[in-house]
Amino acid sequence: MNYQAALDYIYGFTDYERSGKYTRDRTENISREVELLKLLGNPQEQYSNTLIAGTKGKGSTAAYIERVLRAAGLRTGLYTQPDLHTFRERSQVSGRLISEQEVADLIPELRTAVEHIQSREAFGPFITYEVGTALAFLYFARQQVQHAVVEVGLGGRLDATNVTHPLVSVIASISYDHMSILGDTLAKIATEKAGIIKQNGIVVTSAQSPEALLAIAEIARQRQAQMIRIGSIAGDPAEAEVAAGKLPPLSYHYQVLEQHETGQRFSIQTPAGSYMDLETPLVGVHQVENATLALATLEALREKGIAWDEAALRAGFAAVRWPARIQIVGRAPTIVVDGAHNADSMQKLLATLHSIFEAHRVLCVVGVNKDKDLSHMIQELAQVDAVILTHANNPRAVSPVELQALFEEYAPHVPIYLAETTNQALDLALDLADQHDLICATGSLYLAGEALRWAAAHGDAVAASGIEGTDH
Repeated sequence: MNYQAALDYIYGFTDYERSGKYTRDRTENISREVELLKLLGNPQEQYSNTLIAGTKGKGSTAAYIERVLRAAGLRTGLYTQPDLHTFRERSQVSGRLISEQEVADLIPELRTAVEHIQSREAFGPFITYEVGTALAFLYFARQQVQHAVVEVGLGGRLDATNVTHPLVSVIASISYDHMSILGDTLAKIATEKAGIIKQNGIVVTSAQSPEALLAIAEIARQRQAQMIRIGSIAGDPAEAEVAAGKLPPLSYHYQVLEQHETGQRFSIQTPAGSYMDLETPLVGVHQVENATLALATLEALREKGIAWDEAALRAGFAAVRWPARIQIVGRAPTIVVDGAHNADSMQKLLATLHSIFEAHRVLCVVGVNKDKDLSHMIQELAQVDAVILTHANNPRAVSPVELQALFEEYAPHVPIYLAETTNQALDLALDLADQHDLICATGSLYLAGEALRWAAAHGDAVAASGIEGTDH
């Protein structure tokens, strides 16, 4: 089997990421994945792991943790999704993407197990994500990783990754997203995410909403799990709930010391002391929050026997790379790519752009998916100077004409331009901008991937270095 045949097999199942639809009951996800992994020899039990859920920040947090453990000398696995350019990005060992041949070599074994299960007709059909998750877990075992950092795909309680037994469960920022599946309140969404908490386990969270925190705390209480909270030194939005004994107080506090266009410097207070003058190339206060979540997780892992030291922490934080997160891909005008795809992440993105970058105008190339909270995302974009509306090559994408109608309703004062493709939109943005303006391509990770490929074709070496093949 070659790589293309392997991809054809993987994407031959129902793929929620591309269609936005499920074809059957989600409650079978876990039992079907358990059965599949059992036939593969339970590869996920051959190494320890950390499991990370959350609405936003889970990928960046995973990248921080993996990079520190790699700096400490561990052989690491990293499982994330979605990918920007190639399916291979989802499974990495010590910073190296799974190769095309390795994917092709593992698929026959997976296919035999899948076909055996399907022949019994005990479950409904597999989906692409479940097969991809099993592939990653099997790959990590074959590569003899010592610790895998695993990002949850959707929710947590019913996600295929929740078959693992993590040393630490992590819940990053909670906000509104995938509401048709996870629920229409922060409490319902947080309850789904908190499904990854294990009996007598540890959960570390950066969630800030008291509503979300109380839901997480209730699951932790039911499962007799320790709950560790992180937040800003500026204060705790759940202070009243802490005073009432409903929540534990913040254990880790971060403080941003210096921000600039290519990184930031910060400090973190921990229960045992402080880490001063830490550095990261990732931009925005939310990335310092993610780094603090990573540190709290790393300290919990160290209590479980996963060794690292301060030198590894500093080196890992300074060396972390996570593309399409306020990534600069051009100058004069400044061009930034970011994968913000809900109202909360859009608010954080625009706040960062306005606070860090000195730009005459901000022009946004925008493409979003149909299953998002579009009205609130657009209301956040009402503060920019112009939008170029387009759509990524994804069936879930909203058409530029549909987006235009929404902007006219929710952000009527923003000048609007339309372009059929991401490349055409970015070309138009360049025509509209002068050297003192800022162009930001945002709205979905699919559009962000296309924008990075456009930047690579226009000579940006950093964007080009992060593209190891393109599958879509």
